[in-house]
Amino acid sequence: MRYSIMLQLVAAITLIFLGTAALFAWLQYRPIPEETNTQSRISCIYNRFPT
Repeated sequence: MRYSIMLQLVAAITLIFLGTAALFAWLQYRPIPEETNTQSRISCIYNRFPT
């Protein structure tokens, strides 16, 4: 009986680790949007506060 509980616990932890790894892999390798406004925001901030 204890072996069954231990096996279920190990299986659950393994599935959690695999799911987390898949999530981080998807976040890391997801396609980058073609147009980002980051550069325009940076230039807007620099133009607003000249040094």
